[in-house]
Amino acid sequence: MDQHPVNGALPIGKERVELEGSYRTKYRGFAVFLICCGLLLAAFAVSAVWLRGDGGLDGWGSFLDHENETEETGNAISGEEGENGDETVGEENTQAPTDSPIPDGAIPVHTVDLTYPSLGRGYLHNETSYRPNTDALLNIDVSRSAATDKPLVLILHTHTSESYLPAGTEYLTKAPGDLTYSREANENVLAVGEVLCRVLNEKGITAIHCTVMHDDPTLSGSYDRSEATVRKYLETYPSIEYVIDLHRDAIVTSDGAYIRAAFGEGDNAVAQVMAVIGTDGNGTVHECWENNLALALQLREKLNAGGAAICRPVSLRNASFHQELAAHSILLEIGTGGNSVEEAKRAAVLTGEALADLILGNEE
Repeated sequence: MDQHPVNGALPIGKERVELEGSYRTKYRGFAVFLICCGLLLAAFAVSAVWLRGDGGLDGWGSFLDHENETEETGNAISGEEGENGDETVGEENTQAPTDSPIPDGAIPVHTVDLTYPSLGRGYLHNETSYRPNTDALLNIDVSRSAATDKPLVLILHTHTSESYLPAGTEYLTKAPGDLTYSREANENVLAVGEVLCRVLNEKGITAIHCTVMHDDPTLSGSYDRSEATVRKYLETYPSIEYVIDLHRDAIVTSDGAYIRAAFGEGDNAVAQVMAVIGTDGNGTVHECWENNLALALQLREKLNAGGAAICRPVSLRNASFHQELAAHSILLEIGTGGNSVEEAKRAAVLTGEALADLILGNEE
């Protein structure tokens, strides 16, 4: 959420009311009034930071500025997408400080667990006015409508040039945006989508990977271009029921540190995943958003089974992200700009396996 400066100076009216009595008596009431105003402002500030729209305590916090990709702007900043951040990043972890010196002016890369299991299996980062029954959605059938050997899944990338950092990066000497966008397919989300597609095909699900650079020439207009692509694929392959728009996230703390969201260590580290689900909150006709939300919630549950910390809470938005076009559509953020492409590929393997189970209706 963008932070708006508070102007403490109030306009003074032209008329002045003279008070009777001594100097102390005259201004004592005014001082009490100022103190009360200060307390009210402080209470409002605390509630704005810590409370969700429904009045509950917001475990995600408001300390992180998060690069959200939106339909309208393509690249907006909003702390609403941040998790618990700064020095209080959650129950589990920040990475222990490195012994390596960080040069003056460099941006540190911090490892954070953004899954927050204590918030519960049905917790949503909810930016909408809806209050869906997540317990019910966790139990509905999201499997394919019928067995088919025709294309069932489409994987594409609205922001195709979103990329990752080299493994082991501890700090940045340039702005993150200068280092985490690449047209090279082995460095960006194309490499991750290729792995996801391969895993689904190996599981017997016919998946198509679209490699169109939808953010070429610029991020602006990416969603319009990717929507046209989805429509074209659905027209060509009416059998497609699942559309996955695969991105990578980007999160920066209020003090400028860049976030790497990961589970595990070393060569076993896995980038954390978040599903973003659109609704009709922006006026789009979108009757299947709860089906999409059910798929996202069940995917999170599968990925986090057995105590794994792979999938972050689902983010529910007012924008539709053209998810109204297919029976089941989700936007997946695999890793952040602080992860390596290898970590994101490992996450794609696990995500593909979990998705395959859900699509095929495999019981645990």
